[in-house]
This record gives sequence, structure tokens and C-alpha cells, in this order.
Amino acid sequence: MMRVLHLGDISGTSRSLIEVAREKGLDWSLSDVPAGRGVAPWNMVLKRLRHLLKTRCIRPRPDILHINYGVSGYYGWGRHGVVLHLHGTDVRQDLNSKVLGPVVKYSIRTADKVLYSTPDLAGAVLALRPDAQWFPAPLPLATATPLPPQRELNGTRVFFASRWDDSKGAPELIDLAKQLKVAHPKLELLGLDWGTHAVAAAEAGIKLLPLMSSEGFRQQLADSDIVIGQICFGALGLSDLEAMCQAKPLIAKFTQDEVYGQKAPLYNTAEEKPLRLVSRILEDPATAAKTAVAGREWAQRFHSAVVLEERLEDLYRELPV
Repeated sequence: MMRVLHLGDISGTSRSLIEVAREKGLDWSLSDVPAGRGVAPWNMVLKRLRHLLKTRCIRPRPDILHINYGVSGYYGWGRHGVVLHLHGTDVRQDLNSKVLGPVVKYSIRTADKVLYSTPDLAGAVLALRPDAQWFPAPLPLATATPLPPQRELNGTRVFFASRWDDSKGAPELIDLAKQLKVAHPKLELLGLDWGTHAVAAAEAGIKLLPLMSSEGFRQQLADSDIVIGQICFGALGLSDLEAMCQAKPLIAKFTQDEVYGQKAPLYNTAEEKPLRLVSRILEDPATAAKTAVAGREWAQRFHSAVVLEERLEDLYRELPV
């Protein structure tokens, strides 16, 4: 039986795939890579070195090393059966870094197979690896069944589901919150206390909630009437997809209809201003509900962990081991 080790996990995506694989009796496991951001450099280097040595000494040796995040690509240097999985910031930001860029680029060039999670990364990744493949982010199995709301849905709760960072369009989202306070003062605006612009979000009148468990986050989505996701890159993040799985009207920027082969059922800021989209949902809740149900079906069709785990098995069989 092929032994597969996933190194690192981005927003639970590897755990979702491994859960499916283990239910099928496959030998897939996960090893968390020590955090790099927010840690003193010398401490991070020491922890990473220890973990690298520990990983190299694993016996029996894994047949496949599935490395999540480009900066960690050095774990696969000098060995076969390496999958490098790029997820976003490692391409949008780290690839252009003077320090981290060479690590990411060399890792992309030398891995046996390169995957990228969102279509907007294609240009930068394919320039280095023309054979790289888009592999959509898998949804947790728990999203297969929507959670029942724990409050009466009355059309007034708006949940900003992304962290307050530039990569999610935080300044524009904060401007939207200010506009909503004027145009629709009865709305309840909620968000997460997370990100570099969190203080500004609170000052704009958004009630910030502490970071919560995955189950708590899904419940928060279920208790919301409208979910506002990222409005920056045009690709849906996992929180956006989870909102769709809860059958909630989602406002987000999406420019990848062609890649998916059909139009995504959401309220798209690439086509209309966010404030007008909120107004449209409030004015026509019946259509919003139909769009939300269609969005759930779309998300499960393209991002089901069951479907994507099977695809990953096929990819692994193509690798030299």
C-alpha cells in the first residue's frame, strides 16, 4: 500500500482529504510544520530544522511527500515522490520575496508534481512549471449537511467572513461597512477579530467576534442572513465556499467562471458594487434564497473532499516512487 505523508495543512484542507482516504483504508497521514509567521526568526529556524530532520528519519519512508505551501518546499529537495501544493500567499507574496522567493522557485522547479489551489495563481505558477495543475480546495466533510440556525433569520445579520487583511480587500470591506451603516442602519454587522485591519473594522461599526472553532465558524455562517467574503483576487477562499455550503447568499469577487465551466451562483462584486448587491438581496430575498441553494450545489460539485480525494489518488499513481 502506498504511504502518503502530508506536510503542513492549510485551513484544514489536507485533513479533509486524509479523513476520506483513511475511511477507505489508505495509509495517509499528516505532520504539522512549525509555524513560520509571527515567530522569532531564530526560534522558527531551529524548530523547522528539528522537524526537517525528524521527517527525514521517518521509517518506513513515505512513498509520497505532499508538501503544502511553497516556502516549505525544501522538505522535498533531493527526493522523489514529491507533490508541492501552492495555496495563495506563497505565490502572491512569498514568490516575490528576496529571501523566500528563491526557496519557492527552486521548490516549484524541482518537485515531481506541482498543484495550485485557486485559478488566479495560474499565471505565476505556470510560468515556472507549465505542467502544474489546478487542484481546488476541498471542503470538510462536515459541510455536506448544513447546520440549522440557532436564531430566527430575519434578514438583518451580515457576516464579514474573511480576515481583515489587504489580501481579502479589507480596506474596501471596511468602506462597505461604513456605507451600510448609512444606507441600511438596521443591519447587524459582524466579523472576526482577525487581521491587520481588525481595529479599523471595529471602528467602522462592525462587531468583532473572537476566533472560533471550525464548528463554531460554520454555526456563525448558519446564523447569518448575508455573508460577505473576499473582494480582492477574484478567487473564492475556503470561508467563501463554506458560506455557500450553508446555503447563504454570498457576496464576493469571482472571476473564474471560465475555469469552472459554468457561472458561479453568487453576488459578484466583479460585476456590481457591493453596496448595490446587499440592497438587491434585501429587496428580493426569494431570489437570494434560490441563488444560495444553487451556490451550495455548485460548491459541493466542485469542492467535495470525496471527489477530490479520488483525483488525488490518481495524481499520486503518476509519480515516481
